[in-house]
Amino acid sequence: METGTDIRLPRADRLAKRLLITVAVLHVLSLGSNAVYHGLGLHEPFPRFAWFTIFFNVDKERNLPTWFSSAVLMLGAWVLWQVGTQVKAAGQRYVRHWRMLSLVFAALSLDEVSQAHEVASHSGVLKLGSASYLSWMVFAAPLVLAFAVSYLRFLAHLPARTRWLIVAAGCVYVGGAMGMEVVGAFIGRHTDSGELHGGIPYLHYLLAASAEELLEMTGAVLLVYAVADHLQRLRTAGPELDAGAAATPVQLSRGRRASVGVTR
Repeated sequence: METGTDIRLPRADRLAKRLLITVAVLHVLSLGSNAVYHGLGLHEPFPRFAWFTIFFNVDKERNLPTWFSSAVLMLGAWVLWQVGTQVKAAGQRYVRHWRMLSLVFAALSLDEVSQAHEVASHSGVLKLGSASYLSWMVFAAPLVLAFAVSYLRFLAHLPARTRWLIVAAGCVYVGGAMGMEVVGAFIGRHTDSGELHGGIPYLHYLLAASAEELLEMTGAVLLVYAVADHLQRLRTAGPELDAGAAATPVQLSRGRRASVGVTR
């Protein structure tokens, strides 16, 4: 790697710990402020204080949680690109896979601040009858599945630790982005206008929305941890780490293990 532009991150575990603490603090501020404001009925006599709950609300846009989520996704994109640079310098395979993942996370970061998928749904670009709010998932789900299948060989070549951390991060993130999105839509999108007014009903919806955002943020942090940890191991072990992971898969044949060799 070019040492002149090399930016050293904290240790992967320390970085993940700090990010997870920030995630927890943001959700406490979001739920706490809204519980006081809506749960105690303060939204009616003091409507001007809504800005405080909106600024920390994990379900709102253009606020602190949105900025943090976008920053974590962009951090993931940067670390993924750094791994691609390290792999290319070592003459190893799958450089384009790392770079493509980096671009995907950069796009997710942009979508987080622009909410492009929701704008497309509401504007009619992805409108599918009464399910227009969730219609973006009809298009996204096949793309996510195809992308995951195209990366099976790439995942198989990674060290087991990195592989399963990335798989877990993807499952947690997609589970929040799609799974809990459906739950939140079921709870909070039942009115004619599609909007919930203040009070206890809004808190019910916010709990589901908070679970969605918590899973998305946790999945993004887990991805950052997995890739940062892999990058640090690459820098420490050198090309041997990826070369060892690219060994010929173990073949099982009737109670006996075949030997594992490294293909050159």
